[in-house]
Amino acid sequence: MNKEEILKKVSKSEDRLVVAKVLDKFYLAEKTGKVTVTDFLDPRMQNVVSACLNSSDIDNFLFYGGYEGAERAVVVFCPRNMPIDYEPDLIGFFKVLKICLMSRGSVSHRDYLGSLMGLGIKREKIGDILIKDEHCLVIVENDVADYIKYNLEKVGNIKVELDYVGLDSLQAREQKVKEIRTTVASLRLDSVASAGFGMSRSKVQEYIRAERVNLNWETTTNLKKSVKEGDLISIRGKGRVLVQEIGGTTKKDRISIYLKKFI
Repeated sequence: MNKEEILKKVSKSEDRLVVAKVLDKFYLAEKTGKVTVTDFLDPRMQNVVSACLNSSDIDNFLFYGGYEGAERAVVVFCPRNMPIDYEPDLIGFFKVLKICLMSRGSVSHRDYLGSLMGLGIKREKIGDILIKDEHCLVIVENDVADYIKYNLEKVGNIKVELDYVGLDSLQAREQKVKEIRTTVASLRLDSVASAGFGMSRSKVQEYIRAERVNLNWETTTNLKKSVKEGDLISIRGKGRVLVQEIGGTTKKDRISIYLKKFI
């Protein structure tokens, strides 16, 4: 199947551009017989790419984010003569930067990301940002690593120092979770999000209309969209809620749900 036929399966034009770049890496791996790696993709785009490749009988790929459970990941294409369970040497493609704060202060994920992108670095060149007490670890593509190391001087108003550490320094972030067991009138997105984020339905509806709400990493403006077990709801700047379990109906004809809010 050629590239044009594969791209016809992708409905959104902006997604099609990303998938086209991914396919270029696939064809390069086939042509050269060498491992190729794409830029970083967010979880929604990983789903789009995975569905597209699988439906096209392309199976010699894997997703890699630097550590198990990484949110952002690249697509790694292995040549056909390599078994898919082969673990390619990816050290030459990535580096891990340790960004140390030189004084105490409140620094968020948004601050670190904003400072990195303030250098002109594209988001797709940056993987996960793992925040520790007085530093963070960030996995970046090799071609931007030195530029970041020698040009990033501040995060927010705090001076920083940078150094390289090994990929083995990366580990899954510790997620703090608030468990919520409640009932809702329906499984509409606005109703479940209202319960999960502890805000009124009218406020949630405002966020949905403003395109600040994602369902499974995809922005939606459909207030009535139904949610199901395993769905992830996020509101920009407010966090994420996982629909862990949907139970039965109560005597008052409400639906029992079990949510996990990541804090």
